[in-house]
Amino acid sequence: MKKSLTRSLVLLSALLVSLAHAGPAEDLIRARLKTAVPDAEVTTITPMPANGFPGGLYLVGFRNYDPLIATGDGRYLIQGDLLEIRDTNLVSVSDQALAGGRSQALAKVKLDDMVIFPAKGKPQKILYVFTDVDCGYCRKFHTQVPELNQRGVEVRYLAFPRGGPASPVVAKLASVWCAKDRQQALTDAKKGGALPAAPATCKAPIKSEYELGEALGVRGTPALFSQDGMQLGGYVSAAELAKTLQLR
Repeated sequence: MKKSLTRSLVLLSALLVSLAHAGPAEDLIRARLKTAVPDAEVTTITPMPANGFPGGLYLVGFRNYDPLIATGDGRYLIQGDLLEIRDTNLVSVSDQALAGGRSQALAKVKLDDMVIFPAKGKPQKILYVFTDVDCGYCRKFHTQVPELNQRGVEVRYLAFPRGGPASPVVAKLASVWCAKDRQQALTDAKKGGALPAAPATCKAPIKSEYELGEALGVRGTPALFSQDGMQLGGYVSAAELAKTLQLR
């Protein structure tokens, strides 16, 4: 579970202001976070397309904390999502700033390291889903996968044990990822069925995918991401996803 930096913001703000002249904003923010909150592991510092702020805005991503936004001069910090009103819609500028890096990270995952449910015919969209096998909404989402496949969506599952990489569910996930028929094994596991233990020789990528999920901001399961790196939330019905993904 990710933590809040609220208690550290006053100290951090003072430190940032005191060294606002020390160098580029990215280096300054990273250095001051290291000093003020030593266990906050920064993964990304991304410029945000927002005008009117001193030195611009930067979205700071963490492996073990929620993201925050810092002004380039180090004077102000914002903890939360930055929204922009575009015409009649609210758009998350924060999510868009993170999307490119997420997309690149997801594209680097080997196909053999995922459980893939291919689209019927030529895929129109690719959906990445971080999943556990014991969570109720993961099981509910899985019942939507056949409809998504019919609509042209390829679903790519990645493992994300909610209790962490040392929790008991890891063994269940390893059994799925090491099965000869991963699709059937995942379906059986989400129905509560027992699976054979993973062979000792099988190296399932559970830990690495959990760490990737943490780096991408996953807090619970299921966690859905589009191919372009936009976070689509948790459980969403096939009909709602079709609208979000602008499927014909």
